[in-house]
Amino acid sequence: MAIPKVIYQTFKTNKLPLINRLSVKWLKLRNKDYSYEFYDDERIIRFLKEEYEPEVLQAYNQLNIGAAKADFFRYAILYKKGGVYLDIDAYVPGHLDAFIKPEDVAIISKEKFPNIFVQWALIFEAGHPFLKRTLEVIINNIKENSYPNSVHWMTGPTAYSKAILECIAENPNIPYRIFGQDYKKAIKPRLPFSKTLYKDSQHWKKMEKTTSVLKPL
Repeated sequence: MAIPKVIYQTFKTNKLPLINRLSVKWLKLRNKDYSYEFYDDERIIRFLKEEYEPEVLQAYNQLNIGAAKADFFRYAILYKKGGVYLDIDAYVPGHLDAFIKPEDVAIISKEKFPNIFVQWALIFEAGHPFLKRTLEVIINNIKENSYPNSVHWMTGPTAYSKAILECIAENPNIPYRIFGQDYKKAIKPRLPFSKTLYKDSQHWKKMEKTTSVLKPL
């Protein structure tokens, strides 16, 4: 099964800053053989209701910080549908097919930190074991409120990387390909002036210092 030629992005509303709207246009122009799907918070809720059991939606609804919701969504959408997920402020300078091969089923990339994998961009076929395990890890983290003031550990790169390493330890034959560090700059994590996304709200790294990752019960 090849990786579907679909790009997914999310933001809390469909009202994006100009720099991001231009980036989306560029992304579509450079990748015309890919369809594009944008999910705001309302569409994510509909998707989770339609595609997952109620406890999955319940876990998502407990999240209190937008970045954690975006984390949850990226694993959930690619597990069910497969394709390419990009953070809304990520940037693809060229063509996705320049590095995504027809035989690929999962592409992961290392961060500069040991044992941490990039998750501001994800490239998977549907149903991949790494995503299944990631959803299990983060849902358990939410149920246990394991990391009340850390998005990174609750739903982010630490949780994702933990799931990958567990899967590989259990079954080294799971198919995947490592594509260097930070996708060898074929995908970049930040647009110029991407801070405009946060002019009316705090960045999650600031929010988690004073706000619990989960809503109060």
